[in-house]
Formats: sequence, C-alpha cells, structure tokens
Amino acid sequence: MKPTESHPPDLTHFVSNLDQNVYAIYNLPEEVIAVIFAYVSRSPASFRDNLAKLLQDDELGVSSSAGGMATAYSEKAAHFHEKWVVGYGHSSVAEHAVAHLGVENISRLASAELELANTFNSFTEYSQRYQRPKRGQFYTPIELEENLSAKETFLDFQDKAYDTYEALLAGLIPYLTTALPPEEGESERRHRSRVEKIAFEDARYVLTLATSTSLGMSGNGRALRDTLVRLLSSTHQESQALARQLEKEISQIIPTLLKHVRPNDYLLKTREALRKEKVHTPTTHQRGQAYDGPTATFINLPDYEQALTLLSQQLLISEHRLSHGQAKDAVATWSRSEKERWLDHALSQLRFFDNPLDLFRHLSYHFECSISEANWHQLLRHNRGTHFTFGEPTINLGYTIPPHIKKAGLTDFYQSFIEEADKVVSLLEEVCPVAAPYCITNAHHRQVIATASLWELYHLINLRTSPEAQWDIQQLFEHLAKELENNHPALVRHAKRRL
Repeated sequence: MKPTESHPPDLTHFVSNLDQNVYAIYNLPEEVIAVIFAYVSRSPASFRDNLAKLLQDDELGVSSSAGGMATAYSEKAAHFHEKWVVGYGHSSVAEHAVAHLGVENISRLASAELELANTFNSFTEYSQRYQRPKRGQFYTPIELEENLSAKETFLDFQDKAYDTYEALLAGLIPYLTTALPPEEGESERRHRSRVEKIAFEDARYVLTLATSTSLGMSGNGRALRDTLVRLLSSTHQESQALARQLEKEISQIIPTLLKHVRPNDYLLKTREALRKEKVHTPTTHQRGQAYDGPTATFINLPDYEQALTLLSQQLLISEHRLSHGQAKDAVATWSRSEKERWLDHALSQLRFFDNPLDLFRHLSYHFECSISEANWHQLLRHNRGTHFTFGEPTINLGYTIPPHIKKAGLTDFYQSFIEEADKVVSLLEEVCPVAAPYCITNAHHRQVIATASLWELYHLINLRTSPEAQWDIQQLFEHLAKELENNHPALVRHAKRRL
C-alpha cells in the first residue's frame, strides 16, 4: 500500500532503529543514500525525516514484492546529483555512495594501474605467494594483432616464463623440504604446505606483468569516478577497456555519479609534452645487474634536532592547550634529552595494532628505492598514505635473485631466463612498444620515490619487518628502519612491535 499522511511510511525496512541518535542504513540504492545525506546538509530535517518524505512521495520505487527494499534510484535523486555533483562539482556528495566490485583476469600491469589510480579505493588481490598460477593465464595486448611476428614472440616468451616457473618449483621444493625441516608438532601436510608457499614465493619472480590476477575492490562514487578517468588516460588499451567495463558495472549501482567520464586532457597532453623533450642521460645503467634484494635510502633526511622540536611543540599544543607561540617558547628551553623523553612518552605505549598519535603526520620523510616488481606490488597495496613517484616497468635497473634460488643452486638457470626476458623486451620496444612492459618480470627493478609521514612509516615498518612479512619487502623496510635508528633513534625506537 502506498504511504499516505494517515499511513506514514514504515522506516524499519531501511534504518535499524527509530528512536536513537545512531542508526544503520540499509536496503536503499547507493545514490539514494548519497542524496539524502546531501539533503541533510541543506535542511534541518534528519536523514530519517528526509527518507520518510521521499517514501511519502513515492520517490524511491519501493516494491512490496522485494520485501520493502528500494529497487530503483529516484528521478529526484538523479536530478539532485545532476545539479550538485555533475553541474556544480560538489563531489563530496558522491562519497556517500559506495560500490563493491570483483575484477578478474586482468594483467598484473593493469592491476597496478588500477590500484594506483586513487588512494581512497580498497583492494584485496590474488596472491602469487599463496596460489599457483595456471599455464596460459596471461593478457595479450591487442596492439600485437598488427604485428603477428611480434605476437608470436610474445606468446612464446609467456609460455617460456611459465616453463621456467615450473622448473624452479621442481628445484626449490626438494631443496626447501630438506633445508626447512618440520617444526615441532608440525604435521607432514602442514610442512609440505609451508614449503610449497615459500617455493611459490621465490619461483614467481620469473612470471611477467602479463600474468593474470584477480581482485576485490571497494570505493566511493567520487574515488571511483576519478579512478575511471585515470584508467581512460592510460597508455595501455587494457586499462582503458577495464575502465569502460568498470563504468558499466558501477553505473548499475550509482549511475548518475559516473556521467561524463572521459579521458583527462591535462594528463594526456602533459605526458605527451614531457615525453617529447630530449633528455641527456648517463650512458651507464644497471641492465643485467643482479641484486640480492632491494636498495633503499632516505633523501634529505629531516634534521634530527628540528624533528624533535617540531614534534615536541605539537605534543604541547595537543595535550597542554598551548598556542603555537607558547609551545615554541617552551620547547626552546628544552635539552635534546628532554625532547626525547617527551617523544618516548608519546610512543612507548604502542602495541601490535596501534597507530601513533595523528600529530606524527606532521613530520615527513622522503626515500628512494629500487625494488623488484614483486616488491612494488606489495608496497602499493598496503600503504595507508604514502605518496609515490614511480618509473615505468623497465629492464634498465637490474633485477633481484631470490635467496632460496641461490641456495638451491638454480642461479644460472634463473639468470639465463632473465637475460632472455631482456632480449624480448628490447625487441618489443622497437616493434611494439606498448607490449614490451608486459614481458617485464616480477624480478626486474622499478625506481620509486616515496613521501611518507612518521605516522605512516610506523605503520609500514611495523607491518613489513614482522616475521610473517615476505622477505623482499621485509628487507626494504629493514634498510629504512636501520637508517632511521642511526639518525633518528628516539623517533623510531618503538616502530617494530610485531617481533
């Protein structure tokens, strides 16, 4: 029955309670939730009051056969979004609409572009550390259809990469079974599983960026729209096609918010202009150079005394209600040991899963690293506020040899494949440049510059130096933690909390 003034709408299908100040909201299209939140910002009425009015006016398309669930977004909601989000650019409204997506069978190259497109999205990705990829599961760039000889080279190489992966597993598993004997109380089955996981972890370094992956993705309307724009502006047709697939599916949930999604002219024209400029680079590079792991160092490490002073001032402002001038004058009288004592008070109570006080976001660090593609994919997924400048996939910065491959006597076999990968990439760079990055392996290094606050470094060091962390990214943050310990001892003393 349609609600009337004498029969007010039943809100219990849509909110968890009718008389409390906090309530959950459900059974409504995402765009309707976003628009009613927007109404709240311009009206004294509550969310429940605005919802009741829309139901009273039969604006939500409520179907009794659907158990009282709103099955379609309203025209009124659509018009509101057209005016305030699309027309006036009030994109914050779009943050209240959320979509969850499954994305399957995209390349590792495209998954990285997707995960880097907007930091507000959340991802869980298929892990090559725990699962064994299947033969033939890789992406073939559509541009190769214009050069069948290059396509044949590409396909042959992808098949060779999987052959090499299988051969490395065959060599690693017997070695690891002996080198890592069962732990006390560990069953034969659990021991075998542990050994296989470590073998997967190291053998995967010969898999390429064309290898298929899958992920779960969640994002709000604003972040998703920006994500689509970035993907549409990619140099890779796979990422552009992925954007249109995502747009189609997201539009079923938040249709109005994705109107007018198109490639970004600024990104396209800026990239074109910068890449046309001639750059005189040194003739030396690290192509063909083998590394045991990542290299990393801080760039322009903040002055220790200034860092202590800055954070001590923030602590006084936060906890003692001082103005900036008062805090500055007070800290000016402190010795280094006094400042370190205050910082120790602020950090020493941290436990495994705690985060430092937010004021530690005021201190920023810059570091550069040359890391394997395998390491890079872990780094980009699990940061909580790091800003990256990163180079494109390349063979010019060397590659990592996993430690167990060395110990198992498989180094020569491994390196011969990497040398072949370098030749294939060089060939494709000449005849089909857009296909070349798909032949870069997980072992090849990528240049990354990162900016992170001390708050973020506490999160990363704590997470990535734990015994459970994968050895490659563990080495990266052990390097950085050691450098911090040498230069900023009081600030990093409590960063490792999972040991």
